[in-house]
Amino acid sequence: MDQLINFLSNYGYLGMLIAAFLAGSVFPFSSEAVMLALIAAGLNPMGLLIYGTVGNVAGSMFNYCVGRMGKMEWIEKYLRIEPEKIESTRKFMKNKGAWGGLLSPLPIIGSVATVTLGLMRANWPIVLLSVFTSKLVRYLILVGSAMLLTTSCSEMKPFEKKPTIMVTIEPLRYFTEQIAGDKFNVVTMVPKGSSPETYEPTSKQMVDLSDSQLLIKAGNLGFEVAWMHRLQYNGHLIVIDSSENIQRISASEEGSADPHTWMSAPNALIIAENIYKALNMIDQKDSLYFRQRYEQLKNTIMETEITISEKLDSLPCRTFVIYHPALTYFANDHNLRQLAIENEGREPSAQSLQQLIDNARNDSVRVILVQQEFSNRNTSIVEKAIGAHTASINPLSYDWTKEMINIADILSQQ
Repeated sequence: MDQLINFLSNYGYLGMLIAAFLAGSVFPFSSEAVMLALIAAGLNPMGLLIYGTVGNVAGSMFNYCVGRMGKMEWIEKYLRIEPEKIESTRKFMKNKGAWGGLLSPLPIIGSVATVTLGLMRANWPIVLLSVFTSKLVRYLILVGSAMLLTTSCSEMKPFEKKPTIMVTIEPLRYFTEQIAGDKFNVVTMVPKGSSPETYEPTSKQMVDLSDSQLLIKAGNLGFEVAWMHRLQYNGHLIVIDSSENIQRISASEEGSADPHTWMSAPNALIIAENIYKALNMIDQKDSLYFRQRYEQLKNTIMETEITISEKLDSLPCRTFVIYHPALTYFANDHNLRQLAIENEGREPSAQSLQQLIDNARNDSVRVILVQQEFSNRNTSIVEKAIGAHTASINPLSYDWTKEMINIADILSQQ
């Protein structure tokens, strides 16, 4: 029984529906355990109330239909209800008629009552109404009690300290918090406005890191490459590369792989999966909670990709200039051409700059993307030479969805 409850609990609302159906029919099963597990996992109590009520009513009406067929040998053989029990229930319900469906939530007698109503050929609309009313009240009481218990427990532990997870950049905090919810305190190492290429952790961050259960890195940012061997000094710390299994591509023909892997919706799905697996590894008891939130995040990422594609699919100018090449994966996803002024932290030579200007003119580029974390030298030269305007973007923004759509909006207005 416990294994079946755990199995159904992993299927969210569908599991609630099946569990409630089984409990409402003559099969001995506890839908309450599944509902409480799903409430604890963070599912919407109102949704569980609806699915539970519908499933439980369907189970009782299944009993009614079996009884209405009038085959006592089936009832005795498959539903394991003895004729004596049916007869005693029939006598008990003689004066109650179809409204006897109000007894359906009762243990033991409830299932027998609905089968008996079918044998009695009681008015089915009234049976359905009475069963629905009693089941709805039953689950309302259960959900209300569970919510009161949850609230009471949270009020009793106001000073309980959440375990900490550290991430290297703000977009990773966004992905991690979407999945971790209120189970962890997520802290970013590189603060707003700082460059992840050159940032150096503070001594306080190094101390805080020793209390963290997990460190999630972007992959190969300059800060991560330079500091990772020192960040890993503590034996218990688990380090997760969120970009694992992402196919790396270079921002230029001779350059190394672009570390800005999160600037791509397909990559973001992989990053989310890596974080989800890491959270399950350190906190298995909340795995269902993480699963539900992970699925919600996946839907958000896919919806973001659809929005971006709609904005960029018919774009006449598919080339853009950017100071620091942070959109290599974004450009690759949407068949765009990225012309970067800076290459791996180096300013361009006069010849390279002229070639970029020529390419931008040939493609009628009208926008140059800049980031506040970089000095954006030579941008004004390119701006005047091609008659373009500059627009600020923030690939390090916490609000990943908003920033991805913002970039698509800027490019679509060329």
